[in-house]
Amino acid sequence: MIENFNNIYLFILYIVFLGLIGVYCFRMWFSPSGVLKEFNIGKEGTYLVRVIGTFVFAFLFMGLYILFRPTGPTGAWIFFNILFLTGTAQALYDTAFYFKFLDKDIGSKNSIVDVLVGLFFMIGSIVLIIGLSDKIYAFS
Repeated sequence: MIENFNNIYLFILYIVFLGLIGVYCFRMWFSPSGVLKEFNIGKEGTYLVRVIGTFVFAFLFMGLYILFRPTGPTGAWIFFNILFLTGTAQALYDTAFYFKFLDKDIGSKNSIVDVLVGLFFMIGSIVLIIGLSDKIYAFS
């Protein structure tokens, strides 16, 4: 399994990605009340939070599939590029929201942790794409 990811560091980075996605997915599906409270949303937002969780589940499921398939990330360029695009969009929005460049008049708040998670996903996906480029852009 480690050899599919070129080295132990890229393998661990990938596992951390899956772990964070898993935590997010769990929170969205099984503990939406915490998300609702954190972002100052009423109970009526439960449906929307769980729908967003379905998109997160797709990332988790595909990530686990890539982890356990015999060829690992070979040919999975689209998955890693979508991780990059999602991480970049999250980092940009969370940063703009944190510094009140956007959505100044709503009651929600995010923390520096939200900004750092977005930056981690953006930078981490860049590291994975560069480190695994020989595999993810190869087709067998």
